[in-house]
Amino acid sequence: MRAPRVGRLSLQLDAIYCALAGVSLILFVDPASERLTVPPAVIIASAIAIGGWAFALHRVARRPRLRPWLVGVLAVNVVAATLIAAFAEVRPWDGAFTLLLAAVAVEVAAFAVSQAVALRHAVPNG
Repeated sequence: MRAPRVGRLSLQLDAIYCALAGVSLILFVDPASERLTVPPAVIIASAIAIGGWAFALHRVARRPRLRPWLVGVLAVNVVAATLIAAFAEVRPWDGAFTLLLAAVAVEVAAFAVSQAVALRHAVPNG
């Protein structure tokens, strides 16, 4: 069946994206801290949390029962995309940084869509 393969691929790509996002935050901790006006420790903690989420996604992509995981990850991605977009909207305009936040919100929403497509294409209950 094609649907479980689509679901696995969605989770695996989401894991890679999150891993890259976590590494990027670590590499750019000072500019991110400055732009977001938070201490560097907050950025580092966020990067570690995102890295942990990437690892969890990598692990669940290997599970035989994908449906419950796809539903959960879909929900998390919808919430994350909404919060990131709202944050980009309420912040003062900061040119490229505001556009970067908006792009991240769109990318996270795209993962939610891919997980919804996998669920729609009949990932078996179980």
